[in-house]
Amino acid sequence: MAKWGEGDPRWIVEERADAKNVNNWHWTEKNATQWSIDRIKSLLIGYTFESQDFFVELTNVTKCNGEAIANNRKAKLIFFYEWDIEIEWRGKFVRKLTFALRHISSKKSSEKPTKFLGKIVVNNLSEEYSANELDFDVTCESSSSDANEVKEFLRKSGPQYLRKQLGIYITDLKHEYGKDLILPTKDKQGSQASASSKTPTGGNLVEAMRKSEPHSTKNTSTPIFDSLGTVNISMNEDFMCTPEDLYKVLVTEEVCALIYPVHFRSCVPNKSISMFWRKASWPEGHQSIVKLDFTQSETGTHLKLTQTNVPASDKEGTQSGWPTHYFAPIQRTFGFGGRLF
Repeated sequence: MAKWGEGDPRWIVEERADAKNVNNWHWTEKNATQWSIDRIKSLLIGYTFESQDFFVELTNVTKCNGEAIANNRKAKLIFFYEWDIEIEWRGKFVRKLTFALRHISSKKSSEKPTKFLGKIVVNNLSEEYSANELDFDVTCESSSSDANEVKEFLRKSGPQYLRKQLGIYITDLKHEYGKDLILPTKDKQGSQASASSKTPTGGNLVEAMRKSEPHSTKNTSTPIFDSLGTVNISMNEDFMCTPEDLYKVLVTEEVCALIYPVHFRSCVPNKSISMFWRKASWPEGHQSIVKLDFTQSETGTHLKLTQTNVPASDKEGTQSGWPTHYFAPIQRTFGFGGRLF
């Protein structure tokens, strides 16, 4: 048992602003089932697969059985979801010149070839598999040669688009139901006040970052991503301050709004921050995961940044952006680029 005045941060009786779930230690849970059903349907119904020979439309989600739960335990976000999904489709054999995935509302066609009906079964949509590991079974009500060709087109070309749409669901689930589960702790609220007091005018860091044009909030010309191949990046930066001081700066509200916009996955005070992060120029729904690790060094704090799922075409821009747009303004504003005495 802790001594008087040395309160164990796991105790619910520790003083805090909202009087609940101290340091996010206790299990909290959110039911995301109905939201998930609605989101899955919105991502699938009405979309089309098209080539110069075939046109297929997803007309309905006839089965969406399962559940989705978001949990926070010991400041860790855990998501459980498992879905049994059946999708109805209709397709036809036509001659077209383009190949794309787009919403049915943009489809204008005067051709009236024979239409075929069928189903797609999503076999393994759960937290145990990534979007790229999802499997699908495709069936068709007709057994004619044209129907089989349409079915084969959908079986071979459809999975990459279905994985993309369901991958958006997985990302959105973690954002929508993870953002409020990690609550601000007493230490974090104190750190916000401390970091603010170290900013001479209360807005120097904000102004410095705005002048550096951070890519995550400025929507510049959109680059072309070749098949959205992804890479991982890592880098190291030294700050002349304690891990506690650097952590306090990085979790302040103003800094979060400019650097990320932030969706925390987990935070270990003075040791690490894990979060979702994206640039405005990336394809809609695409997210990376950034991990910041703090280590005490002889001269201050050694920061290691690890970032996964970065579009390969934007590797250089992302890698150069962190020291230019974020680390340097923090070092200049708070004096973390100078030596500790």
